[in-house]
Amino acid sequence: MSETFEEDAINPVLLIDSLKVYFRTKGGYVKAADEVSTFVNEGGVTGLAGESGSGKSTVVSQVFRILPKNGEYLGGKVLFKNKDLMKMNLKEFSKEVRWKRMSLIPQASMDALDPVYRIKDQMLETILEHEDVSKAEAMERIYKSLESVGVPQEKAEMFPHELSGGQRQRVIIAMALLLNPDLVIADEPTTALDVITQAQIVSLLKGLQQSRGFSMMMVTHDLSLLAGVSDMVTIMYAGKVVELGGVDKIYSSPLHPYTQLLIKSIPDVRKWRERKLVSIPGYPPDLIDPPRGCRFHPRCPLAMPICKEKEPELLRVEPRHYVACHVTGVRR
Repeated sequence: MSETFEEDAINPVLLIDSLKVYFRTKGGYVKAADEVSTFVNEGGVTGLAGESGSGKSTVVSQVFRILPKNGEYLGGKVLFKNKDLMKMNLKEFSKEVRWKRMSLIPQASMDALDPVYRIKDQMLETILEHEDVSKAEAMERIYKSLESVGVPQEKAEMFPHELSGGQRQRVIIAMALLLNPDLVIADEPTTALDVITQAQIVSLLKGLQQSRGFSMMMVTHDLSLLAGVSDMVTIMYAGKVVELGGVDKIYSSPLHPYTQLLIKSIPDVRKWRERKLVSIPGYPPDLIDPPRGCRFHPRCPLAMPICKEKEPELLRVEPRHYVACHVTGVRR
């Protein structure tokens, strides 16, 4: 286990330690995930948040070994139940881990489902690829899984385009839970859904997680979605983890200036008359040539000279709270 988290990662189902993933481009290497570390405790929910382009989905892609061809894994550990997934051969990983013990709810449900196959055929393939059961038994499981997420079993006969966006997302959730995995990673599970359907999907995921007891990582750029779901929140910026802590600490007393600005940018309907909407000045950096030192310093209102020269370490400042910041990251 990473020494950074040894006091707070209690029997972690997933521990990511110094994960480094770059992408080859004509302009150079994009440092998409650079020494990323976080964890999900057994039965817990960790949120992974940050602006678009911060590296969240890159981390998920490497965990599931589905990087595009120009992606390169350059180091770090991904420990699942204390076994390093990066040391497993791909065939073993695909058969024994992916979907069976660790499943993914991907972005964009319409893209995740094959448009030329009926829902039941896609779900059936998932079961038969990993378990030796009869087709009748598999179909019974499919119907129960669909009903558990609020989708009538007759929808199994339909093609993806015949379902609404919310129904497709529920089908993806049902597929992710077919084999009763220990860990579910939801990568932007509410993308392209209306606000009401978003709330329904988040509530459904939280209810299923509590009733079935699986661990979960929720990946999103929307911090407001994580408040009622997560017990831990990891904040990423420009390929780096800048803060990690219990959900109460992240929302009530964030330490990193980036996290503070993210929290302030969430509209509060109760104070809309007196509170101005806050935005973060500037733009995310070019990850081919990121700023020296702290990658947030060009946009940071509290930046000091050291921030431009030395990269801050992710340090434990109090129980269940870590920050990578020269300004606020002092040991208490």
